[in-house]
Amino acid sequence: MTTVSRRGFCRALAGAGAVAQMPAAVRGAATAQTVKLGVIGCGWYGMVNVQAAFKAGAVDIVAVCDVDSEHLRIAAEEVAKLQGRSPLIFKHYEELLQVEGLDAVIIATPPQWHALPFIAAVKRNLDVYCEKPLAYDVRECRAMQNAARASG
Repeated sequence: MTTVSRRGFCRALAGAGAVAQMPAAVRGAATAQTVKLGVIGCGWYGMVNVQAAFKAGAVDIVAVCDVDSEHLRIAAEEVAKLQGRSPLIFKHYEELLQVEGLDAVIIATPPQWHALPFIAAVKRNLDVYCEKPLAYDVRECRAMQNAARASG
């Protein structure tokens, strides 16, 4: 099994288009561990990120979260097909962030809902990939920046 460091995985996810074009030998060069990932927001963007995560390799989608029951059901089914095991399912991001062993989260909620899960995730020392725009306004962006700096 090929494994990737958490930070390497987040970098790979950010450049998923480029990663998909690289030969498998290059993608697996920096190996360390399988990334245990939670997905917050399972609509179209969330599922595009899930696909990119699997292309980047060495990912275990442990949990998915969405307030929309239909998005949540579809996401859980798709993840189960991709990894052969169903993820944990949550309606509230706070519950997802309590999952033991989680390494990172993807935040793919609507923009006005990026700041709260981002801040909560970095307070738990999780790596975060967040869809753009990162924040809804400058005040949120500063709060997110301060939380990230405080977490180290």
